[in-house]
Amino acid sequence: MGDTMRSQRRGLLRYLPVVLPWLGLLSGGCIAAPLASAAPSWRPQVQQWGMEEVVLRSTHAYANPFTDVTLQATFRCGNRTLRVEGFADGDGIWKVRFMPQRQGSCTFTTHSNDASLNAVSGGFMVTPPKPGNHGPVRVCKAYYFCYADGTPFFPLGTTSYNWLNRDAKLQDETLATLRKTRFNKLRFLLFPKWYAFNRVDPPEFPYVRKADGTFDLNRFNPAFFANVDRRIRELEAMGVQADIILFHPYDHWGFSTMDPAHNEAWIRYVAARLSAYRNVWWTMANEYDLMTPRNWNRLGRVLRASDPYGHPAGIHNAGPWFDPRQPWIDHVIIQDGTGFAGRSAYIARRRYGKPVIVDEFGYEGNNAQAWGELSGRQEVDRAWGITMAGAYFSHGETYVHPGGVIWWAAGGKLVGESPPRLAFLKTVMTSLPFQEMVPSPGLVVNGSALAQPGHAYLFWFPWKQGQFFMPRSQIRLAGGPLFKVELIDPWLMRTYLLGYTSSGDQAFTMPVAPALLRITAAAKGAGEPRPVGDLLGVFAGDFPTTAKADPALFNAGPMHYGLDFQIWMLQQNPAADALLEKYLPKRVLHGRATVFPLSALLKFTHTRQQTVRALAAALGRIPVQ
Repeated sequence: MGDTMRSQRRGLLRYLPVVLPWLGLLSGGCIAAPLASAAPSWRPQVQQWGMEEVVLRSTHAYANPFTDVTLQATFRCGNRTLRVEGFADGDGIWKVRFMPQRQGSCTFTTHSNDASLNAVSGGFMVTPPKPGNHGPVRVCKAYYFCYADGTPFFPLGTTSYNWLNRDAKLQDETLATLRKTRFNKLRFLLFPKWYAFNRVDPPEFPYVRKADGTFDLNRFNPAFFANVDRRIRELEAMGVQADIILFHPYDHWGFSTMDPAHNEAWIRYVAARLSAYRNVWWTMANEYDLMTPRNWNRLGRVLRASDPYGHPAGIHNAGPWFDPRQPWIDHVIIQDGTGFAGRSAYIARRRYGKPVIVDEFGYEGNNAQAWGELSGRQEVDRAWGITMAGAYFSHGETYVHPGGVIWWAAGGKLVGESPPRLAFLKTVMTSLPFQEMVPSPGLVVNGSALAQPGHAYLFWFPWKQGQFFMPRSQIRLAGGPLFKVELIDPWLMRTYLLGYTSSGDQAFTMPVAPALLRITAAAKGAGEPRPVGDLLGVFAGDFPTTAKADPALFNAGPMHYGLDFQIWMLQQNPAADALLEKYLPKRVLHGRATVFPLSALLKFTHTRQQTVRALAAALGRIPVQ
């Protein structure tokens, strides 16, 4: 009889962790204190796209809990089932994190080779999302991004590579700065960085450091990841996407040269720990082509298998783009600091049919590096060029502060002129049905266009280096009888209502540059239509702008190669590559030189001008693939 009662008590204790959360729900959420510190815990309620965290404690001691124990949990919500990996968090604690995708009741059961972690079951309720929680970001409509609830997302990114590996005060200052901006995506590394303006050891490392100063790559450091968790939660509360870069080459601790097994273990642990945050993105590597060769596609497949929520994923280049047609890549990341990043973005968009983000096109700053010496105006102009190509961009700032602190590397404060103007760019774009507007070079002459014909047009008229005066421009409007015309100054961040116009071909000379025209369908009778040139002339004080449109000028032919293309891009086209081999010595067509435009290389090879002209003419006959 006594044995039977003891067996019943043991059975009751085993099911208390399951019953208590439900009792808490029925009593208004008040749950009694756990019976013992070893009892499993989880939240009885969690909002949709929030995080349910099951915390377990093992009664066993292990030589290495990170390698000796396996833990998963199966979550069932209605008719949907998801198996999720758990992870060790030090001090005998294991966790499984889950991001519920739908509202209602959910249950879970754990699976482990540790008996005290195995077959733990429980349940919780998923409530409606709180204000501001739109869920994780996904690719939508082929070229764009939306939150899980369908809300359009326009990424306005910035870069602070090593901010998580600096002191807590500087991290706090970085977040305080972000709160004052409109940036909604932050690119950063997990592994610490060793590079110019950033030669310091971090407060904590991702792995446990041994007495001899080396790292045990089989033991993750929970203290390091606790800070990562905290900072991602803070970014989430600010509405900022955490674009996590998993690998990079700028290292002197040995993390960039780990063997394949440790690379995969790193991805699995990071994904198990962080993928349940709704604001996570993945960048597989920063400048992957500067790292020791590895099977990036295999690592990409490991990442996809380890992230059950399908967060956005891509890979960043230094020179040639990684092939973004791979199924684990859902958006194209490119670097192009040549000044022609908008053109590269347009090519990538057309070629691959995926969203394009130019994550590095040069930085506003004064760090005495060619890539970190843009003026604020140059930063903004390049950003607009990328945007008008139907792509997105990431900002960076490289002004050097005392002690070598730079936002691009370490965070801190932003002092440049571009952040508020990039925020204004986002305001302009989100004032339009930007996910319905496509690059439309055939609708503009001497400018660029995004259009949803008949409904909304955005025309960009840049000021080109070496230009003496603005050339005559043309636009083509179709579909609606009446359009509202607004002139936008992207630097002064001002919008001027010029009046109304009608459909058709129109020609004029812009009195302001760089500038935009936002032209949107208007209700009949909203105003008297006048030619755009007349409206611009009145705005500029009777500046003569009106001209006669020439329909033949709208026949924009295919894009052709030229001397301003990067060498590696030319080498990818067999016909263009054959010309390089014909006209230039082979020794100059390899290595890091291939990231530069051909025109820059020709300055250092002392190539005769007649050869340069012949090469330019020949390249100009080859259409861009």
